[in-house]
Amino acid sequence: MEILTDHGTQFTASKQDKKGEARHSFEEFLRSRGIRHILARVKHPQTNGKIERFFGTLEQKHGFFDSLNEFVMWYNQIKPHMSLDFEAAETPAEAFNRKLPPERILGYTSRRWNSV
Repeated sequence: MEILTDHGTQFTASKQDKKGEARHSFEEFLRSRGIRHILARVKHPQTNGKIERFFGTLEQKHGFFDSLNEFVMWYNQIKPHMSLDFEAAETPAEAFNRKLPPERILGYTSRRWNSV
């Protein structure tokens, strides 16, 4: 499991200890639960903008779905995203598959068929 945050002091330590390490209680919390902490690139607001858009849509549409998994499936596999090829009504799942190199697609397919 992973979580993406900005470099805010609520998520990261601003000062280092005597060993040169910076530990924050939030990072310790994540580490203790096996959650990988990913920091958004500095001066790259579109990364956080995408996350904020996701949570805004979740808040707006939460009553339409029975579970978070159902919402995530709709968001990634059914809902077209304006940041992608909106004229073609492209979804994140379609964009992901479109960007995969052919050998990754064929390799996955051949492994799948060989295991049957």
